[in-house]
Order: sequence, then C-alpha cells, then structure tokens
Amino acid sequence: MVIGLLFKNTLKKIRKSFGRYLSLFIIVMIGVGFFAGIQTTAPDMISVADNYYKDYNLTDFKIVSSMGLTDGDVNAVKALNNANAVVPSYSLDVLDQDKAIRVHAIEQTVNRVKLISGRMPQKENECIADDRTYKTGDKIRITSDIDEKLRNSEFTVVGTAESVLYLAEDYGSTTIGDGKLASFIFVEKSNFILEAYTEIYITARDTKAAAAYSKAYDKAASGLRDELVKIKSGREDARYQEIYTKANDEIGKNQAKLSDERAKGKKKLDNAKAELDKNAQKLKDGKAELAQNEWELQKNTEKQNARFESAKTEIGGGWNEINSALTQNGIKREELGTKIKELDSAIGAMQTQLEQLPAGSDEHTRLSAALGQYSESYKGLLKLKSSIDMLTIQEAELNKGIDTFNSEIAKAKIKIQEGKTEITENEKKLNAGYREYNENLEKFNTEISDAQSKIDKAKTDISEIEKPQWYILDRDTAVGYSELKSGIDVITAVAAVLPFFFILIVVLMTSNSMARMIAEERSELGTLTSLGYKDNSIITTYLFYVLSATGLGAAAGFFAGCGVIPPLIYSNFQFILPSLVIQYYMPLFLLILAVALLLMTFVTIISCNSELKQEPATLMRPVPPQKGQTILLEKIGPVWKKLSFTWKVTMRNMFRYKKRAFMTIVGVAGCTSLLLAGFGLRDSMNGVAEKQFGEIFRYNNMIILNEETRELDGELKSLLEQEQIKEPLLIRQTAFKHESDDKSQNLFLIVPENEKDFYDYYNLKDKADGSRLSLQDSGVIITQGLSEVSGIEKGDTIAVKDADNNEYKLTVSDVAENYTSNYIYMNNAMYNKVFGKAAAYNAIVSNHSGDEKALARHLIDSDLVLNVVYTGDVMQKALESGERLNSIIILIVVVASLLAVIVLYNLTSINISERTREIATLKVLGFTDGETNGYIYREAFILTLISIGVGLVLGIFLHGFVVDVVGEFAPLFFKVIKWPSFILASLLTIVFTVIMQIVTYFKLQTIDMIESLKSVE
Repeated sequence: MVIGLLFKNTLKKIRKSFGRYLSLFIIVMIGVGFFAGIQTTAPDMISVADNYYKDYNLTDFKIVSSMGLTDGDVNAVKALNNANAVVPSYSLDVLDQDKAIRVHAIEQTVNRVKLISGRMPQKENECIADDRTYKTGDKIRITSDIDEKLRNSEFTVVGTAESVLYLAEDYGSTTIGDGKLASFIFVEKSNFILEAYTEIYITARDTKAAAAYSKAYDKAASGLRDELVKIKSGREDARYQEIYTKANDEIGKNQAKLSDERAKGKKKLDNAKAELDKNAQKLKDGKAELAQNEWELQKNTEKQNARFESAKTEIGGGWNEINSALTQNGIKREELGTKIKELDSAIGAMQTQLEQLPAGSDEHTRLSAALGQYSESYKGLLKLKSSIDMLTIQEAELNKGIDTFNSEIAKAKIKIQEGKTEITENEKKLNAGYREYNENLEKFNTEISDAQSKIDKAKTDISEIEKPQWYILDRDTAVGYSELKSGIDVITAVAAVLPFFFILIVVLMTSNSMARMIAEERSELGTLTSLGYKDNSIITTYLFYVLSATGLGAAAGFFAGCGVIPPLIYSNFQFILPSLVIQYYMPLFLLILAVALLLMTFVTIISCNSELKQEPATLMRPVPPQKGQTILLEKIGPVWKKLSFTWKVTMRNMFRYKKRAFMTIVGVAGCTSLLLAGFGLRDSMNGVAEKQFGEIFRYNNMIILNEETRELDGELKSLLEQEQIKEPLLIRQTAFKHESDDKSQNLFLIVPENEKDFYDYYNLKDKADGSRLSLQDSGVIITQGLSEVSGIEKGDTIAVKDADNNEYKLTVSDVAENYTSNYIYMNNAMYNKVFGKAAAYNAIVSNHSGDEKALARHLIDSDLVLNVVYTGDVMQKALESGERLNSIIILIVVVASLLAVIVLYNLTSINISERTREIATLKVLGFTDGETNGYIYREAFILTLISIGVGLVLGIFLHGFVVDVVGEFAPLFFKVIKWPSFILASLLTIVFTVIMQIVTYFKLQTIDMIESLKSVE
C-alpha cells in the first residue's frame, strides 16, 4: 500500500517532468547506442566474413615457388602435423583479347566458388566466370600464348560466380598485358597441362574452430606456418636437386647426341671429301691423258702430213716425168689416149699392110722398121698411159688417204675438245663439290660449335641456377582479405577509444541529473520522511525513476545501435561479401545494462542518503542560498563599473554556483571535443596519400624486374631507352617483418644502387624537425610508423626477420617521416655488412609521362619486367581506404551532435527547474520576459563559450589520442586539425545552445510566479 502510493507519486513525477525523464532516457540511449553499435560492428563484419570463408573453405596458406611445385612437395606438406587439407592446384594469367584474366582450376575442397547463375562446367571447354565481368553464354577467347599450358584456348561461360579469393573490387596485379588483373574464370583441372603445380593450397588443422582475424586463428595458423618454414629450405633443396639432375641428364643426353651427330657428320663429310679427292684425281688423270692424246695426235698429224707431203712430192715427180715424156712426144695428156688409138690403128694397118708386102722387100723392110718404131712408140705411150693411170690412182688414193686422215684427225680433235669440255664441266662440278663440301664443313663446324656452346652455356647456367624460392602466403593472398582486416582493426581501435568518451559524458550527465533532481526535491524527501516513510522505500521510488529511464534507454539504445550503426559502416566497405547479418550480443547487452543500472543505482543511493541523513525539518526548508563572495572581476574596477546590473548578477551567479557551472562546462566541453575529434579525423586523413606519394615518394612508377640484376646494361638498358624512361634508379625491395610485444609488423627493406638519384626519388625527412636525412654506412633509417608502434628510436637496435625466419639486427641511425606502410632504408655498404654480399636489384623507380598502359604492356611483353606499379594507382587505393572511415566520422559527428543537443537541453532544463523561485522573483520585481530570459541565457551562453574553449583544447588531445590508436592498424594520419574544424565545432555547439534556448524559452513562460514563490513551509 505504502509502496504503491510512492510509485504512483513517481509516475506522476515522470509525467510532470517528462522532459527531464525523456532527456535522461535519450542521453542513455545515445550513449549506449553508439557504444553498442560501434562495439558490435567489427564482430558483425568478422562474423559475415568468417562464415563466408568457412562456407567456401578459404585456404589458410598458399605455397608458390619460383620453379613450380611437385608431388614431393605435396607429400611433404601432407606429412605436417598441423596440415589438414593439402590441395595442389593450377592458375595461369592469360589475355582475353586485351584484358588480363586469371584462369583457376576448380577445386572441390578449398576455395570453392559461389555460383550466382548457371551451372558448373561439365566439359573442358566450359568455364564459370566472374559475375562482375561476364554473363552466361559469353565466349572467352584466349589470345596469349598457352602452348603446353592449357588444352583449350576458347571457353564458353556456363555459369557466373563469386570467389572467396577475390573479396575486393580491385583484383590486383598480373605479369601480362598492362599489369592489371581485370577478371577471373574457373575451368576443369584437366585443362592444365603444366609440368608442375603452380600452387599448393593448405588448410590448418585447428583454424575451423577459430574466427577469422582473431588471435585464436592467428595462433592456430602459426603452428602450421612454423612447420612450413621448417620444411621450406629442404623442399627448396630437393626441388633444386631435381631440376639440376633433370637438366644435367638432359645436357648429358644432348652432349651424347651431339657427339654422335658430330661423328656421323664428320664421317659423311670425310666420305664426301674422299669422293671429291678421288674424282679430282680422276679428273687430273683424264686431263693428263687428254693432253697426252692431244700431243700424240699432233705428233702423228705432223708425221703423217710429212708422209703425205713426201708422197705428194713423189707423185709430183712422177707427173713431171710424165709431162716431160709427153712434151718430148709432143703429146698433151688429154691427147694420149687418142694418140694410142691412132698408133694402135696405124700399127694394125701397118701389120696388115706388112703382111701383104713381101718379106725382105724394101717396102717390107722400111715398113717393118716403121712398124717397129710405131710399136716402140705405141709401147712407150702405153707405158706412159699406164704410168699416168697408176699415178692418177696413186694420187687419188693419196688424196683420199689425206681426206680420210684429215677426217679422222678432225674427229679426234672433236673428241679431244669434247674431252676438254667434259673435263671443264667436271672441274666446275668438282669445284662446286669442294665449295659445297667446304660450306657444309663450315656449317657443320658452326652448328657443332653452336650446339657445343649451348651445351657449355647450359652447363654454366645449370651451375648458376639459383635455389628455387618457396613463398608461403597466408590468407592475404585472397585479394581484399588484408584490406578488410585493416578496416576492421580501425573500427576496433575506434570502438576501443571514442565510445568510452561518449559513455563518460553520459555517466556524468545522468549522474548530475539525478543528483540535482534529488537535491531539488529535498523538501519532498523531508515530507515523506516526516510522514513515516522509510528511507529504503523513498530511495526505491527514485531508483524506479532513474532505473526505468536508464533501462529503457539502454535497451532502446542497444537494439537501435546494433541495428543501425553496423549496416551504416558496413555499407562503406566495398567488398564482395554477403549482406551483413545483424546480431544482438545479449551478453554485451546484459553487461551494459548491468553497469548502467549499477552506476545509476550507486549515484541515486549516494545522493538520496546524502539528503536523507538530514532531519526532516531541515529537508523541508529550502536550501539556504550560497553566500555570495567577491569575485576576481570585481577587483578590476574599470571593467566592473562598466558592466550593467544584469551582467554583474550573471557574473556573480556563475562563480556562486560553481558546481552547476562546472557540470555545464564538462557536458558541453565533452560534446565539443567529440565534434572536434570527428572533424579533425577528416582533416588528418586529407592529404596523407598526396603527401606520401607526392612529397615523400617522388617517382610515379615502380618497375618490378623479372630477374635480379646488379647494373643497368644490355637488353634492359636498351628497353628503358626505347621507352624513353629517363634517370631510372635500381633498387632492391625485400619484405621483412619485425616482431615485438605480441605485435608483428610487415615492412620493406629498400636498398638503392645510386644514392644521388635515390634522394631525387625518396625525400626522407626527420619526423621531428623535418631535416633532410641521408643513408649512413653505420645504420639504417626506419619510418615513423614502425618506430611509434615498436617504440624504437634513433640509436636503438631493431631486429627483423626474412621469409626464412633468419634474424638480422640493425642499428637505427634516423627515423623518417612516413604515413603508408613501413620501410627500412640502407645503403650498399650497410647491406654488404649485414648480409655479407652485394645487393642485387629487383626493381626500378622512375618518372614517365607517357601512356601508362602502353608502357606497362611494352615492358611486360619484353619478358624482362614482371609488373609495373604506378604511384597514382597506389594513391587511389589509399584514398579509397581512407574513404571507409567517412561513415565512422559522420557517425561520430552526428552522435556527438545529438548528445550535445540532449546534454544542453538537460542542463538548461535542470538550471531552469532549480531556479524557478529565482525566476519568479525576477518577474515579480518587474523584469520583462526578455530581461528574465537574458538573465538565464546570458549565463548559459557565457558558460557555453567557456565550454567551447575547454572542449577545443580537450578535442586536440582526444584527436591526437585517437590518431595514435588508429595509426597502429591503418596508415598514419596527420596530427593536425584545420581551423575550419575548430570553427565548425564551435558553431555547431553555439547553434545547439541557441536551439535549446529557443526550446526552453517557452518553458520559462509557463512558470507560475505565485506557486513558485509559495513558502515550502
């Protein structure tokens, strides 16, 4: 019954002062909402990501090697205690027309794809492709060289998908095309015809039970990483020996084959030479024989012609004798036959006549003598005729013999000429044969020499083969994994700092509200006590008042914060992830509720007991006004005298009610500092990327070389000159890590080839005074992020580890200004001292003003360059990363503004409520509404200005603290707040103050002077 009456009184009190109750509710709701929302954002995002990783079994580690991976490597990894799934796989970067894409082998146990549309491939010429680039039915034609790499060069897209390997919208870099990876596809594993695996995916045994990005996950993964590092060197040696043995065997086979070919070729050439020499001898013998025959022919011709001339002479002599005889006989040769006939007739007639003459007669004797003469003449003529006939025959035979001889001689000469022609042709053929032989001999010797040189070079190359490198990559190999982690870490860092400042303000304001409410109602406490109500019953009613507002506010704030803030922040993270699943962490809610209720219970009990320990009669009397004191300003006569009466009263009241003024300053200053911190964070982000990649790094591209080199020469130098890359600087950039106090920081070691050019491209300045830094032979320069997180300063020693866990200790000579990533800079002398060898360079930095895509394509196509990284692209990524904080900054400003409004309303309402009698008195004394309002608002405005000043100072420290905390997980920010942020934070606070004064103006009008001035007694 008694308690019931008290609670009814409390309900009436709530209705009567609903504004105060509501402000208490809203203050708690805003504080708890912001706290809970920020606190649950990171877990919500981790939960979404972790579920996605587990649903599609994202690999924990990925091993790649500079010389491929074998079944021996796979078996070695499978034998590790902490290895769960070990999956050898393939991937290959190719060109689809003019864009670079990555072809992955479909795996069933790790890195499964999320099918968005269509179906999985069923044939080797089918694929599933990136949902952001392709659609079902598209044809993908590979235009780059895939000989002995892929079976098919054309694929049909039968489904689109998302891959857990690609979480960010920027897919990263590649070693073909223009160096930027545009998309990806997955094909059947049988499509790949490579000799070795390109990668091995591994999942750790205990990581399934741990959430991604958690220490438990890192611990579970570290066991497997340590095991992988232990077998790394052995597997590299094994692969080296395998490659060396295979190459050496191949060289041996090629050497044997070359020796066999050399012997065969030499034998063939020797046979050809022997045949040519044989033919040459035959030709020589033929030429000698032909010359001999020609000589003999000439000799025989001369001899025979001499005979013919002798015969002709003899026949000529015979004809001369005949002609002489004919001349003597007075007969011409043509008349000889006629003359013989005439003589024959005459002789015949004379014989007939003689027969008719008597013998012994003179006639007979004379005729006989004449007949004898005629017979002698006749015989002589017959003999002459016979000589002529014989000589004619002989002459004819001689001429015939001459003609025949000449004919035979001509034939012989023709044959000799033919022989000469044949010999000439054979000489030509022989010479051609010798030329061909010599050419073949030279060609043979050249080919054998070249082949031997290649074998010798191969022997040299095999002796110089570098040890294959295993690269043990963690989940950062999934594009966007580390960026998401960085973003979550930033949110976690913000959640670990800013919400507590909000909560602190909320606690102060709610505690102040209850304490002043209880003090304000002390007369009611005295009445209830005098009526016999027990202290516990009275306290219970106040607890009901405050705990109901606190409980409802905490519940509303928790569920509103968890439902609104995580999606708002998540929407600014442009990652390829499932939609955010809002989760309400009831243990967190119960903890927040318990702390809030306990705190308000404590404040309420302390405040009530402070009043209730007094006598009821004392409580029922008004609190005596605090004794006025002379304030400092009164002692400054010239100033004090010029103040009006109302201003003097305002000044006195401010110093008179110090607690009220202090709480006002604390509340308003706290909100102002939060506003300034929010605006300051934006100022701190602006220009960081531009400074890092414009002032500190002065190059606009970094060319990653395919092979390390010690100097710019040969093809590389010609290539750079051809592409008009001026003043290139060779550098060595190597990844290391620094571990301290359970913190591991990745960093890059930079070693320049030329220090003079280095200072043109790297503007290193001291982080403290901005002085120019130079590389030293006795120490290294580290960057400020590494210094601040690890606590290492100039003169200290820093320990770093390489990929093989080899540790090196370096003396720090200076700390350089830097905002993105961590770097260590050293010169060649220091590198040689630390690592015991001269630096080999793997990258080139330069400035180039031409077409970036064309330059990258030309350099990569040369096979001398692995990739080209442009500073502009890196800066754009940095800017995009910074943009993710915008939602948090906006949220901070909005919540701080709401809190400022409610705090100002609450303080103003309490101020008016406490001073109703004073305000009523002023009105009774004839003060106008404007003068009365000014009496209250003037004090509030002055306190607001003081609060703004205090808040701006506090905001500077709060901003610096937040920047330091966030800097451990994100790029360093400038510790600077620009003057517009100071103005904006101040103006917003003033605007909120004015708004609250306008709102409470109407409350002042409702004050009943008579009721307010009634005596409490």
